[in-house]
Amino acid sequence: MADIRLITKDTVLPPLRHMDWDVVINGVPHYVVMIDEYVHTIGGRYGENNLWAYPRDKAPTYETLIEFNCDNPVAWGISYEPKNYTKTKWDETSARSGGGVAITRNGEIFCHVTGGLNYGIDKARAMIVEFGEHPLELNAINFDKKAIGRKVWWRSEPAIITNYISKQACVILEPDGIDRFTVPAEFAQEEPDYYEDGNVKADILDRNIWWFRD
Repeated sequence: MADIRLITKDTVLPPLRHMDWDVVINGVPHYVVMIDEYVHTIGGRYGENNLWAYPRDKAPTYETLIEFNCDNPVAWGISYEPKNYTKTKWDETSARSGGGVAITRNGEIFCHVTGGLNYGIDKARAMIVEFGEHPLELNAINFDKKAIGRKVWWRSEPAIITNYISKQACVILEPDGIDRFTVPAEFAQEEPDYYEDGNVKADILDRNIWWFRD
């Protein structure tokens, strides 16, 4: 078992191994690093924990490094904010209710979830599990920028991601090496103008995207 060894003002830091986690602490983006032999906690999720964090706009020093014990490096959450509003149609005004369930990532809207309160929350919980295992590595820093240019398959045809749409968890796909997308036989019942713009907007959980293409 490792011994507890903390960082002091006299510590000469060894090389740091950066984790690519998009960590936000008290609203401030942080880097998380692994520092060999400097174990600050034993037990819990990380076992012999040698993970430390420091603000991204500062250098790692005795003053800036803090012990990292967060169970979830990226803070995924669920919000529900119903509201009442008025709608006027044909000179008649009525009061209605709106709002719905949303998934948050580090306190910001990641995407909205359709359905009412109970269904929406259940669906959001399942989606968060899928996000944690997603090939785009959604817990990574700048995952959205890294997604652009990725080669994928869209309904068995080669495609490339040209844009990521924030707050919708969607990507824009364009044909890659072919003139345009076609409609494979298994999707023949779809509207014929589905591909008229030459690209496709797809949810990142769409089962028709295969994320691994050389």
